[in-house]
Amino acid sequence: MGERKFELAIVEDKPNPVIGRREIVFEAYHGQASTPTRAEVKEKLVAMLNADPEALIIEKMETKVNSWRTVGLAYLYDSAERARKFTPKHKLLKELPKEEREKALKAEKQEKK
Repeated sequence: MGERKFELAIVEDKPNPVIGRREIVFEAYHGQASTPTRAEVKEKLVAMLNADPEALIIEKMETKVNSWRTVGLAYLYDSAERARKFTPKHKLLKELPKEEREKALKAEKQEKK
């Protein structure tokens, strides 16, 4: 599977000093291709913002029906530690690559037994 071509633009960038993060609204235009994955969007956002990948959490991504645009919300925390503190566990799992996510879920199931 090749790399998808898509354009990424930051629509809004608001600081939230109370929590120690920036709240970034972005828009991805992907032409007549499928919706880009979270990992692809995160990779481009990290490059655009010159940020630590562990401190950037993609909160949500939504593609409108009959549209080639995906709108999303990302949080860029001051540190990776702060990101882990304020982000729910299930959202942190979404940020992991597929293989690591499966290992983490398997380990969690083992702990419950």
